[in-house]
Amino acid sequence: MKKKSAFTMIELVFVIVVLGILASIAMGRMERDLRQEAASTILSHIRLTQQLAMNDNKHRSDNSTFWQRSYWNIQFRTCSNDDWSYRIGSNMGLENGGANAISRDESAINPTDGKYLWSANCDNLEDNESPTVHLSKKYGISGVRRTNACGNGQIVFDYLGRPHTDTNYNTPDFSNIMVNDCVLTFTLSTDQDNDDNNDSFSIRILAETGNAFIVGQANS
Repeated sequence: MKKKSAFTMIELVFVIVVLGILASIAMGRMERDLRQEAASTILSHIRLTQQLAMNDNKHRSDNSTFWQRSYWNIQFRTCSNDDWSYRIGSNMGLENGGANAISRDESAINPTDGKYLWSANCDNLEDNESPTVHLSKKYGISGVRRTNACGNGQIVFDYLGRPHTDTNYNTPDFSNIMVNDCVLTFTLSTDQDNDDNNDSFSIRILAETGNAFIVGQANS
């Protein structure tokens, strides 16, 4: 009887050890998933912007010198507290004398939660604004670096799905069509692999076609 109890205790200790190992692996995966979740979400919303541009043509045929600002675009921006966020929309009304200011009513809807992909600031999120737009608060992203081809961080898509670097121009042609690939690199405030460098990921947007993917993940 004593021998059986000792054996049962060994089994119990073994099970506890195995559960501890599985728990540590699961926690590591959860941490890595935060970076993957951020990359996948941003990529899907870049693609959403392009899809909206192709399916919901915002091209203006009038003589407004700011007609290209009506195109669907995604803007990566910093808030007053240096947190990063983004918004997706189309300034179809060309308010404020053509200034490229997207209002909430002109912004896209997040398909996953039915809320606006827009916010007025990073501190006070309204109930109808999607929390995914707050890159710093949602994913811990502390910086966004872009190559020269990305312009000022505003990626615009026309009705053919072609990417433009920005819409801050009033020329009658398409001089700001992206001719080189845009690479956006997002840095997180974590260092999961303990290499003394903060975790990061990059998204590449191909020139001319606008196809986007996560760098290092060809099937993304």
